[in-house]
Amino acid sequence: MAAEGTSVNNLWGNKILIVAVIADLVAQGIKPLIHYGEYHEWKWQLLFSNGGFPSSHSAAVTALTAMVGFSEGFASPLFAICIIFSGVVVFDASGVRQEVGRHARTLNAIFEEFKLWDRFDYKQFTELIGHTLFEVLGGVALGLLIALLSLRIPFLRPR
Repeated sequence: MAAEGTSVNNLWGNKILIVAVIADLVAQGIKPLIHYGEYHEWKWQLLFSNGGFPSSHSAAVTALTAMVGFSEGFASPLFAICIIFSGVVVFDASGVRQEVGRHARTLNAIFEEFKLWDRFDYKQFTELIGHTLFEVLGGVALGLLIALLSLRIPFLRPR
């Protein structure tokens, strides 16, 4: 039997989850707006793509970790787990996935240079995968801001 407050019926009452999802959606949702502000063109596919400013992964895990800290305490074991989890996600977003994007750019250039797409079942690799440090820090700042703002909204305030 599920512990009280964890059943599917109470999922919508999980304020920590709601705030983390809001942070992710806001970060993802403002990417086309930021792109428009910088390049004066709409790029709506950014709503569903990886990479770009701000990092939605970093925003979500930061909001999650902050809300757990506010709810359970910053000395709680659950907060410690969230800190480690967030560190892994942020490192992955800025390190490993950034490197995968560089590999994709190189492979695409090789396939283009040597006209290899006919000899292989080639589909252009996605190049915008990882985040720069600036994009990750923007996601962290946004996630923390959303968690702090949620404390002002009675429905979202942790117990």
